[in-house]
Amino acid sequence: MFNLMIGDECMEKVLFIYNPNAGKAAMKNKLSDVMEIFRRADFQVTVYPTLQARDATEIVRAEGRGYDRIICSGGDGTLHEVTHGLMEMKREERPKCGYIPTGTVNDFATGIKLPKRIVKAAEVAAGNRSHAYDIGELNGHYFTYVAAFGAFTSVAYETPQATKNLLGKQAYILEGMGKLNSIKSVRITLDVDGEIWEEDCVFGMVTNARSVGGMKLFRKKRVSLDDGYFEGVFVRNPQNPIELNLVLSFLLTGEENNQIHILRGQQITVTADEEIPYTLDGENGGQYKKAVITNHRQAITYFHGV
Repeated sequence: MFNLMIGDECMEKVLFIYNPNAGKAAMKNKLSDVMEIFRRADFQVTVYPTLQARDATEIVRAEGRGYDRIICSGGDGTLHEVTHGLMEMKREERPKCGYIPTGTVNDFATGIKLPKRIVKAAEVAAGNRSHAYDIGELNGHYFTYVAAFGAFTSVAYETPQATKNLLGKQAYILEGMGKLNSIKSVRITLDVDGEIWEEDCVFGMVTNARSVGGMKLFRKKRVSLDDGYFEGVFVRNPQNPIELNLVLSFLLTGEENNQIHILRGQQITVTADEEIPYTLDGENGGQYKKAVITNHRQAITYFHGV
């Protein structure tokens, strides 16, 4: 941790948390440029590089209430940790959040139209354009944009970093497709705002993002990030090569077919006969027989692009 003290005490206090290893460690080469942007914005900045998993949550939990703005840089996992820390605060205590994406896919950044270049994204994070977006909760654990189980859920945290750096989002798609033939299905019961659905599934996802793992699974007009509703995708267990091809077709094109169950709801409960592992924003989210997934409408204000 170090402080970048600029000007008097009336200036905006900013907590900057960055993951030095995200993506290709790009922030290390751009850190001076980012600090210059903060200087021009007349920020008083405290800087923390993360050293291990869950560091960002602990930093926000311990320090966040004393700042006007929190800016984080890294992949979706870093943003996930910061978001969790913010959600542990009372709503009126939460600082606004800026995000400088440096990870492999950065789904949430795509959803709020952040620039891909670090310097441009830093300018957005230091700017004044902001909006309150929905945040999800699964059994007391918060997530920014997706909770999922099944065929693709371990891909994000099992895919080697070197592979992510080399192949980008294609790494997730290739890893996930390789798991489809070996993944076992699970019998689930869905309760979506009181409507019940039961099926054998190989994959289930609840999200408020327009793309997941870099794959655009929804038409743009169908998804809103601030309406208090989730979109859900549940993939029926394919029984033959034709049905498997339908699943792959959906993952690659986003076109719906009979193997895919699409839903929309404010609260979604997934019940299974056995504990199943979940991922939250690409991070290991624990194992549950019953997962209650709730939407917290417009819970955190993020700085966004145009």
